[in-house]
Amino acid sequence: MTFIPYLSFQGECAEAFSTYASLFGGEAQLNRFDELPEATGMPPLEPDQAGWVMHAQLTLPDGSRLLGCDNPPQFGGERMAGSSIAVTLPSEAEIRRIFDGLAEGGHVRMEPGPTFFAQSFAMLTDRFGASWMLVVEAEEAGEQG
Repeated sequence: MTFIPYLSFQGECAEAFSTYASLFGGEAQLNRFDELPEATGMPPLEPDQAGWVMHAQLTLPDGSRLLGCDNPPQFGGERMAGSSIAVTLPSEAEIRRIFDGLAEGGHVRMEPGPTFFAQSFAMLTDRFGASWMLVVEAEEAGEQG
């Protein structure tokens, strides 16, 4: 069984997935609402929503995936609500690189640093509203603290 995070945006999905691809590697594939065939039965969009992303997929070099979309409010969509994406990284240099890229224009809740459960841990919300937890695990259980 595999759990795949699915992020909900309101007009920022393409830019967010471009940013995530540049930070994590891989290539984002985007399907936009205005590319759908005419006879889908989908309710009409506002004119400024035509280029919004109906479905996005980022496949990372290790095979893991991140999914998302622009979720129009008239369809009941809400921008990021109540979840975080946890990412395990191999080194403190890598956590700093990813953290700095995600923090640009976002809100930092905890700078990268050692904790009782990890060699390094950080929390932030990126400029698109996605909440992130970044971790470099301790080399041995109980090493920290």
